[in-house]
Amino acid sequence: MTTKNVPKYTVIKDTREKDGYFFKEYDQCAGMVVETMKTGDYTLKGMEDFLCIERKASAAEISNNLGRKKKPFQAEMERMQKFEHSFILCEFSLDDVIKFPENSGIPKAKQKYVKVTGKYILKCLIEFQLWYNTKIIFCGSKYNSFLVANSIFKRVNELTHSKQ
Repeated sequence: MTTKNVPKYTVIKDTREKDGYFFKEYDQCAGMVVETMKTGDYTLKGMEDFLCIERKASAAEISNNLGRKKKPFQAEMERMQKFEHSFILCEFSLDDVIKFPENSGIPKAKQKYVKVTGKYILKCLIEFQLWYNTKIIFCGSKYNSFLVANSIFKRVNELTHSKQ
């Protein structure tokens, strides 16, 4: 199936998503709407129970999700497991995880109080991929993460419409 036969997709961004991505109309994308989502930060209109993307801006954010906010984050991972396609897009590198809390944005003076280690974060992320069948992609930057999200949307849209 060529992309000419595939209808344009509309991105849904969660109302609680701060400083995220903006999808304007172009090529295969019809633009973006902002709505409340129970799980994740982004999906596509008509695929709300099929596709889920969660954005993580920093290693500090993911460490917080695996530390003080572990129960709510794990509950979200359990909800994401129900999606055929679920992703966590990290706007940082695997190196940032391994060297955590270095380069995390946490002030040097406060790093000695951080109880979460890079090895622990890595362990949890690997377990989440195995337990919840969610793909975790280290994109290295916000821009790269946006490009990955956009590519996921295009591929899932094409895949979904090629089955019809």
